[in-house]
Amino acid sequence: MRIAVTTPTGHIGHELTERLLSQAVEVTVLARYPEKASDLAARGAQVVRGDQTDLGSVDTLLQGADALFWLAPVNPRTTNLRADYNRLADVAARAIGRHPDLRVVHLSSAGAELPEGTGPIKGLHDAEIKLNAATSNVTHLRANSFMENVLSSLPTIVAQGKIFSTIPGDVTLPQVATRDIAGVAAELLLNGDRGRHVLDVFGPEDISFSQVAQTLAEVLALPIQHVQMPPEQLRAGMLSSGLSAEVADQLLELEDAIARGMLHGVAETGREGNTTFAEFARQVVTRAYRHYTAKAG
Repeated sequence: MRIAVTTPTGHIGHELTERLLSQAVEVTVLARYPEKASDLAARGAQVVRGDQTDLGSVDTLLQGADALFWLAPVNPRTTNLRADYNRLADVAARAIGRHPDLRVVHLSSAGAELPEGTGPIKGLHDAEIKLNAATSNVTHLRANSFMENVLSSLPTIVAQGKIFSTIPGDVTLPQVATRDIAGVAAELLLNGDRGRHVLDVFGPEDISFSQVAQTLAEVLALPIQHVQMPPEQLRAGMLSSGLSAEVADQLLELEDAIARGMLHGVAETGREGNTTFAEFARQVVTRAYRHYTAKAG
């Protein structure tokens, strides 16, 4: 069996590729900068230099493949995020259409059933439609909010002991660790059924944003709190961190969708990850915190 993987240097793609390689299957990955995937190449992955916006690169990736993992990367400085998702989906659909026996696992998101009001997820709504039109063998993994998202708050955690958001602290989500998403994706790529499917992927507990801060405070032994702030203030912080105005606005719309309870999943079937947020904090956040503070110091 040969499995093709996109975004092999990201949280999910890298973990997924490592899991597949441990199963002794052939794995081909697409990387814009192959040197960043050198550890995977050393373990036996075939690395194709290329970009997901390039049809030729994706065609090369799919040569001889039995299954494909498709994850659309986000450009934090784009001026039209939804158009970017659609452009990537168009390339995927054209390439996949040339391989009718290919099984596809597409990383989507909770909320992708909605055409509007969900920020970046609107592009995944469009992508699901395009991929469904291109193939009869696709599973959309509608993952809930990534636990890894909290890592973007490391600068304010270190400097101020605060996590800023427009979302009220008592709002809960079944947040999921990306390694658990990778585990579900690996299982489907290796043994998944044919046909069109939608699968919710979520964590083992509903945890509030205030509980996230409290857990981090306990694990890191620091005073940390969740702070709800007005959208315009958070937007200014996003812009100062290097995000484009477009991406900042889409993320604010996403936060509003979360606050309104729009991201809890509606698929007929679901898979629950094993990693609790406390485990994630001890195993991932602690390491990232130490690395950040050592680099800053």
